Amino acid sequence: MYYPVQIPFVLNQRFAEAVRYTEEILPSLEGFVICLWEMTPLATRETKRGIEIDNVIVTDGCIDLVVEYDNRHIGYAGMSKTEFHYKIDSTTRCMGARLKPGAFHQLTGLSAGAAMDAFLPLGTVDKAFDTDAFFALSFERAKVRFREYLGMLVGGRCPDSFTLLFDALSQSPPVATKDLYNQLHFSPRQCQRLFAKRFGLTPQMALCLIRFQKCLEVLTGGKAAPGDILNTATYYDQSHFIRDFKRNVGLTPFELIRRYREYS
Repeated sequence: MYYPVQIPFVLNQRFAEAVRYTEEILPSLEGFVICLWEMTPLATRETKRGIEIDNVIVTDGCIDLVVEYDNRHIGYAGMSKTEFHYKIDSTTRCMGARLKPGAFHQLTGLSAGAAMDAFLPLGTVDKAFDTDAFFALSFERAKVRFREYLGMLVGGRCPDSFTLLFDALSQSPPVATKDLYNQLHFSPRQCQRLFAKRFGLTPQMALCLIRFQKCLEVLTGGKAAPGDILNTATYYDQSHFIRDFKRNVGLTPFELIRRYREYS
């Protein structure tokens, strides 16, 4: 299964000191939702007075339904490349649902491009959603309402072949886009059009982030050393792997392993 890695607490020490980040899998939603995540302030002197920190959001091809509770924002957002300087206040409480790539389009009928590298307010997608009533709830009650809403959104539906595609591709990422076209039995033009609508990505971008996330999963899981990953993630050579990794994380694989071990 495609389960992208988000590690803001490892990539930014100030984040780790000020914010608690957690993820939870809900089996009742797993056809469309990878996980629910939550960010809440840690009870420290700094968080009580509030500091601005960077939340490093690693590219993963997902579109999340995001709630910035204290700012009263709820909507869909995705990022096609890593955001190293997404500013948040350490006192802000946030939660979200990380949707599978392709799930946003299947559940809303909208092109994924509407929410990729953008913020799409939920009220513009679902006119029946009462934003004011939602934010009138306490944070704990809003969490319950958020889960109820996700249950209604999924509504017993089954994921289609595109919502399941990243799960399949992540098991053995194609080496090149031509291999992807052959595997899917689409022409390059068809694939470009379908990926733009379903994922808000080009096929090449999708392959790059699947390959990168595969490496990140292996490294943070302690399953292999950097030199052992090339065949797993179908990188051509080690220098290509290291360049791609540093572009997406800001660290080399060796630096990430060291920092992850220090955090653990």
